Amino acid sequence: MTAAVRAADPAAPVASCPGWTVADLTAHLTGVHRWVLAALRDEGTPPYEEPPSTPDGYAEAAAEMVARLQQLPPDAPCWTFDRGNRTASFWRRRQLHEVSVHRWDLLQQEIAEEVAADGISEVRDFFLPRMLARGTVVPAGRLVLEDGRRSWTLVDGDGPRATVTASAATLNLLVWGRRTLDDASVDGDGAYAKAVFASALTP
Repeated sequence: MTAAVRAADPAAPVASCPGWTVADLTAHLTGVHRWVLAALRDEGTPPYEEPPSTPDGYAEAAAEMVARLQQLPPDAPCWTFDRGNRTASFWRRRQLHEVSVHRWDLLQQEIAEEVAADGISEVRDFFLPRMLARGTVVPAGRLVLEDGRRSWTLVDGDGPRATVTASAATLNLLVWGRRTLDDASVDGDGAYAKAVFASALTP
C-alpha cells in the first residue's frame, strides 16, 4: 500500500470511492492506522482523527502499526469495536482487509483468494450483524455466496432465494460495494439478490 500511495497522483480521483482523491484515501488510511496504534495501548476508546497526510506520513503510520502488531501476541488485550474480541488479533485481521480493499481501490490489484474468503466471513459474521443492529434493513429471504469451493450464507430466512457465484476475490469486493452482480452469476431470484446488495451491508 505504501508503494501504491507513493506512485499515485495525490489529486487523482478514486473511482470506487466517489468524492475521494488519492490524498483523501491516504489521509483515511493514515488516520485508521494511527487509531489502531492508540487502540493497541489498551487505554480505552481512542479518539479518531484524520489529519492531512502525505505518502511519507502514511508510510510511517503503516510501519509503526505493523511493527506493533508483530510485537504483540494475538491474544494481547486491547480496545476494539468488537465486544466479542478485545484482542490484538481483531486488528491483525481488520487491517489486513482494510488495506487489501483500499489497495484494490488504487490499483485494481486482485486480492488473494484466501484473504478474500476471510474478508467475506468477516462481513458475514461481524459487519453485517453490526449494520443490522445500527438500523440497516436487508430484505428477508435466503442469499448464499459460493466460489466453487466454499459457501457463505449471507442472509438466512424465509422468502426469495438466490445463490451468487464468483471467485472469492469478486465476492469480497461485491459485499464491499466495489463490484456488481454483473461480475457474478446468479441462480434464483435475481431481483432479490440485487435488493440485498442495494442495502448497506458494510460501513
